[in-house]
Amino acid sequence: MVCAQNDPVVTVCIVNGKSDVLLSSTAGLKVIVDKKAYSVSAQEQLSFIASKTKVVWQERQLVSSSFRVTTQGKGFILVNNLPFRGSFTLKNERGNLIVINHLYLDDYIRGTIKMEINPHWPEEAVKAQIITARTYAVKNLTRHREQGYDFCATSHCQVYGGVNAEDPITNKLIDSIKGFILTYQNQPAGVCFHSESGGCTDSAFNVWGKNVPYLVSVYSPWENDSPHAQWEVEISSEELTRALQQAGFIQGLIVDVQAQPNSGEQRVSKILIQTTLKKYQIPASKFREALGYDRLPSTFFELTPIKKTLIPAKPIIKPQATLSPSSSVSENLGSNNGNPGYREMLDKDWSLDDIFTFLSLREQERQKSNSSRMKQSSPPKPVERFEEKETLETLHNPETLYRDHSKYLFRGKGYGHGVGLSQWGARGMAMEGYSYQEILFHYFPGCEIKKARFK
Repeated sequence: MVCAQNDPVVTVCIVNGKSDVLLSSTAGLKVIVDKKAYSVSAQEQLSFIASKTKVVWQERQLVSSSFRVTTQGKGFILVNNLPFRGSFTLKNERGNLIVINHLYLDDYIRGTIKMEINPHWPEEAVKAQIITARTYAVKNLTRHREQGYDFCATSHCQVYGGVNAEDPITNKLIDSIKGFILTYQNQPAGVCFHSESGGCTDSAFNVWGKNVPYLVSVYSPWENDSPHAQWEVEISSEELTRALQQAGFIQGLIVDVQAQPNSGEQRVSKILIQTTLKKYQIPASKFREALGYDRLPSTFFELTPIKKTLIPAKPIIKPQATLSPSSSVSENLGSNNGNPGYREMLDKDWSLDDIFTFLSLREQERQKSNSSRMKQSSPPKPVERFEEKETLETLHNPETLYRDHSKYLFRGKGYGHGVGLSQWGARGMAMEGYSYQEILFHYFPGCEIKKARFK
């Protein structure tokens, strides 16, 4: 259990990967390098750049592996003209600058709340978010220990924007519930939060495969006016193919997509993908990540194929020119190995195996046709060629055997992973008169609210 009363100092990486940075302060700066301190007057701007392995303070032409920068009095430090509380360390990481902000835990929380929730929402909802955010920070201290700091400033940890992200309302509320966190069995709880649940949160087990007693599915019927209470997204198979191929999840072109619900039957657990090469199972959370979180707001959806059919169920070949009797196109390719020929394939009802057989036979026909052309003295008359996308069968709708552009309708609810505190649910509860304690106990059943104690 954490045990001393002081508000701990945390470290947040606010710049990573840049070649230069500018620092200044209305209170003046103190720069500490190699155990020496240099005073810098108010408003004077300092320029630091990265060499191959070191950091260079340009104004003094000083080179070191790191610099520590603090204020000389009360005031903020401006980093590239953005104000921050606390002090800074500048380091070189593989030829780029890393700028690390050192500040008290609650000053860090001040710079995150407005980035996550509207300060003008009901106070009890904002308090619930503050305690959740503080708990998350306490539980995840040293999350980036290997990189030399506690937190990054992105949504990977919590979005942190420094003083510009603060608000007088949230600052006052932070002070009013100073030090309070959620605990489970006397330890900081591993909490998480999201924007909208869609009416029912999900469990950590369903989403991440991890059983957490207080991260379970609970109803959240207070979100009817949320932005994503109901949503619909149409996504083409071409877009799905491109996104999943770029993410390294599939090979080949998508033939069919199906959604597999999780054990709670509220959200999707896995996406089943059939391509022209093989079948794949992709976790729904990874599928959403590949498409983009804004493109697919949540994994709480139903999936329906939409087909734009341009070719009838038994297509008729329409050649660009009449085939001459001497045409080299085979009338019965593949008959030697027991498979129906290319032309015969066009006159049958298809299964998925038939599709791949057809594609194989068609390729054989093309190769034989090309070989015949090389033997002819004059070019043959053009022959109609089926595009692969025109011959793939859908597994969902047996009445539509051929497609040109296949789309899928995602009809869903909510925004985010759906585990833990629903921010819009908290807002709805607060509007109905629930306290921040009641809100937190609803979304994190079995937890308690206690003052954090640090070593």
